[in-house]
Amino acid sequence: MRVLIIEQEKTVGQSLSYFMERSDFEVLLAHSRQEGIFLFKTNPCDIVLCGDRLPDGNGLDVLTELAEKNPRLVSILMTVRNDELLRQEAKKAGIRGYLVKPFDLKLLEEALSIADCGIRNAEWRRERRDGRRGEGGGSGQGAGGKYVRKLGSGEA
Repeated sequence: MRVLIIEQEKTVGQSLSYFMERSDFEVLLAHSRQEGIFLFKTNPCDIVLCGDRLPDGNGLDVLTELAEKNPRLVSILMTVRNDELLRQEAKKAGIRGYLVKPFDLKLLEEALSIADCGIRNAEWRRERRDGRRGEGGGSGQGAGGKYVRKLGSGEA
């Protein structure tokens, strides 16, 4: 599973990248909107974590653009703002999660695990629909844990 992290703070991005690589995710790291868009176009990703403030744009716009290109993308906005209006804008734009910094890395790991199950389950359903036999698949259990307020779930 490939994860793209777009985060202007280099130490935060590198820490997240290191953490996810230890959990066997393939990680791409960008520090700007332009770099993130380029990496996404040249390397298909399953999950994108994006900071809300970038040197050449904002994360909400970036994730909106990427979600339009790939509606199955698991997109999570990372921000220091626990702002209901921003959360609603993200939901309306098709962004799947809203993660408030600072956050516990164990909870991020849980979020990535849930996303992995959902992606694998969707792949399995497509294979079944297309008449191919699926290899495994996820549990399909819903998200909405404590790691991130799943947009539209009403859960914390």
